Amino acid sequence: MESQLARLRASSGATRVSLWVYESSTDMAVPYRQSVAESSGTVTEPRLRTAVTLSRSPFLSTVIRSRRSLVARADGRRAADRDLAERGFRSAHGEPLLVDGAVVGVLTVEPAAAAAPHLLRQATPKLAVALAEAWTRRSEKRRTAQAEVLLGLIESASKAQSMDHLLRTACRQLAELGEVERACIFLLEDGRLVPRMASYADGRRDLATWEQFRNAPVGLQLAETVLQTGEPMIADRDSGLLSGWWVDSFDIASGMAVPLGRAPDLAGVLTLDSTHVRPFSEDVRRLAAAAGAHLGGVIEQARTSQARAASLATAQVVRQMLVDGAGATGVAEAAELLARAVQALAGTDRSAAYLLGDDDTIGEVRHVDWPEAHKQVIQSRLVGRPAADVPLWRLTSEQKLPVFVEDALSSDLLDPRLAQAIDLASYVSVPLFAGDRLLGLVVTGSVTGARKWSPEVREAVRQVTLEGGLVVENAALRAVEKLRLQQLATEAHHDPLTGLPNRRRFIEQLEATVYGTGARGCAVLMIDLDRFKEINDSFGHSVGDDLLCLVGPRLERALQPGDLLARMGGDEFAVLLPEADEARAREVAGGLGAALLDAFVLDGMPLHVDASIGIALCPEHGLDRSLLLARADTAMYVAKRDRRGFDVWAPDGTPASRDRLETLEQLRTALDTDQLDVHYQPKLDLRSGRVIGVEALVRWNHPERGLLYPDVFLPLAEQAGLMRRLALRVLERSLRDLQRWRASGHHLSVAVNLSVSNLQDVALPDQVEMLLDAFEVPLAALILEITEDVLMADAARSQQVMAGLRRLGVRLSIDDYGTGYSSLSYLRALPVDELKLDRSFVSNLTTDERAAAIVRSTLQLSLDLGMSMVVEGVEDAATLAALRAWGCDHAQGYYIARPMPAEQFLTWLAEQPAFLPLGRIPVQRGVHQPS
Repeated sequence: MESQLARLRASSGATRVSLWVYESSTDMAVPYRQSVAESSGTVTEPRLRTAVTLSRSPFLSTVIRSRRSLVARADGRRAADRDLAERGFRSAHGEPLLVDGAVVGVLTVEPAAAAAPHLLRQATPKLAVALAEAWTRRSEKRRTAQAEVLLGLIESASKAQSMDHLLRTACRQLAELGEVERACIFLLEDGRLVPRMASYADGRRDLATWEQFRNAPVGLQLAETVLQTGEPMIADRDSGLLSGWWVDSFDIASGMAVPLGRAPDLAGVLTLDSTHVRPFSEDVRRLAAAAGAHLGGVIEQARTSQARAASLATAQVVRQMLVDGAGATGVAEAAELLARAVQALAGTDRSAAYLLGDDDTIGEVRHVDWPEAHKQVIQSRLVGRPAADVPLWRLTSEQKLPVFVEDALSSDLLDPRLAQAIDLASYVSVPLFAGDRLLGLVVTGSVTGARKWSPEVREAVRQVTLEGGLVVENAALRAVEKLRLQQLATEAHHDPLTGLPNRRRFIEQLEATVYGTGARGCAVLMIDLDRFKEINDSFGHSVGDDLLCLVGPRLERALQPGDLLARMGGDEFAVLLPEADEARAREVAGGLGAALLDAFVLDGMPLHVDASIGIALCPEHGLDRSLLLARADTAMYVAKRDRRGFDVWAPDGTPASRDRLETLEQLRTALDTDQLDVHYQPKLDLRSGRVIGVEALVRWNHPERGLLYPDVFLPLAEQAGLMRRLALRVLERSLRDLQRWRASGHHLSVAVNLSVSNLQDVALPDQVEMLLDAFEVPLAALILEITEDVLMADAARSQQVMAGLRRLGVRLSIDDYGTGYSSLSYLRALPVDELKLDRSFVSNLTTDERAAAIVRSTLQLSLDLGMSMVVEGVEDAATLAALRAWGCDHAQGYYIARPMPAEQFLTWLAEQPAFLPLGRIPVQRGVHQPS
């Protein structure tokens, strides 16, 4: 985790990144790990160093409650901003960490500007899972440590030379918990609480302070209230429960008090206090409550040597139960441990744990030292019977205490005939609780004759029952966690729609095959369904999903045990054939194609679907998993283009194939090394003659091929799933440049193009919002351009994403209008602000009356729909004059200015006149280059 944080900090340029654990039971955020830049000096600055309750930190509270990221700055006016200012922050980005939809913590990045969205998307899922697992392990260790403290208290009681020695030892151990400065014990004597003992965490206790403590003129209201209610309480200074003489004399800022023993037989009150205002963590609260419960019983038992001996025996049993219970998983296993512990204390012959089933009947039974014949009696007479029909069960459930029956045959709590059938003479019944829920009973009995149990033994059984509840709870939690981890592992490696292994599982298996010890040869087959998009568009995505679920089993039937079929996403599947040569790969590819020949029947309707398959072989075609996947993908596209069904990648393939593969790999490198650049083409307001914005156009500064234009690499990026990264990179660069221009007094807007995959990304609105916040750019200054064919990819999801962007206040524009799916129904339904007429209608505007009519009618349409209109491709003065005469809003084209790098734009802009008379515009004499 520290390594991940360090990498995230280094890659983002942050001065510090920190992890906070959200403790829902106490509503606190607990600092866990951080990474600080060595030269930042951040360590010495005031920061959040201790756990805080969410009510006292609007910043952390907002991130956790809203489950959304938050950027706060000390100069802001929101509560979260003031929170940062009060604690010494300048700015911070808070990112919620989610596991299974639940907030497990918060990642904070300082300063906020360093929180790059693409880095957070990569890092936060791993950090969330790692944090949840680490905190679970830490909690387990703490519980074990708490058990050791509790055992230490019990063992100290057995060795105590006097009551004062016992109390002094207990206070010292409890004061060393790490979150308190002092532990105090107030004993109930003659109906009033008397301060008997106190100890500091560092072991000091000067005589004057001790005398002052023992001779307090007033009672501690916090302790008095706990004695009355029998419930643990926490208070801060001047709260009513914690004020006056005690606060002034001992500088108490926060205190916690728990009852000693269990109501109504309390022996006193245990208090823990701190000189700093702080929330007490769940661990300290739990330990304090458990310690109070133990101390109450120990204090009473320690009054006589007989009680101390019983306490020692109990401690030994509890210790063994806790040691064994630390590895128990599940209620049944923990219940058996409790049964053995109770049997050891009660001196009985055998025990059994009876567990409640889901239907409230007696279900699983764990027997300890039972003969087989008697087990069969229980199976036939009790298992499956409603638990409420057994009087012993009802009584134990009501009292929630152990039940001691010294004569089983004369008691009606168990059927005497059942007791006689299993030779039961006397027994003890112990409730099996997890919290307030009764999970079952542990019954330990004697078969050699009736027994009597002394008060000391009865108390010992009660004590081990309480400890057993903790063992059972922890075991139940471990079982749930084990099941959850198994489920997570399954979900992480399987496609939720088809149930097939997913891309991650396939890549892991491919890496193990290619890179593992004793690496073997293999074949990789990439499968893409033909015309699947037509089925989706014609019949809907639900039919498409049903079809995918049917395709998987068909393909699996063509494979052998040991072969791996995975769904890679969309309508793409992949097959891994270990130790397969080309002949076997071709045979399997033919079988896969044949498996799809028969029609699929969905809702009584037959549907046919074919597939194109590409084959790559290891080691013949490469020893790298990325290379094998890419070459199998290339072969698949060749098969689809040539309609051959399947094709094997050829090492001496066509130049086009080699160039496509090489360009794709170089593009991945370009995204990681900032080779991509953005050029800007000005947009002119035809009414005022002013430049009111720019369009961002991506370029690739290729180290060998020079400046490359979008048509070379954007189709590859879309096919390879790189458009999300590329679009976010362009957005980030454009907004950074726009922020700089606006700071210089140029109140411009910037238009950025979106692709098919961008508009299918439901997280896009949140990512755009974070970037706008990071660069402090007004929402209305960003225009997102979308072509009409993009909208047709998935109209429902596209409209959902567009609606989210529109709610932000970002303006939306239909780019290349008139060249795609120009449906008036789309214009009516889509939340767009602008139409951008394609250049093809403008090139002959002054000579072609039909083109002019289209432009004028589109302009009127935009006016009627309340949209602005941009005409692109303006390349001469006559076209510009005509557009201005018709009342067009905006224009861009080579006649106004060609696209230029950001560093040239301000120089160009400064040379333009502030106002351009109608009919005139200066000709840009720049370097001629394609748009």
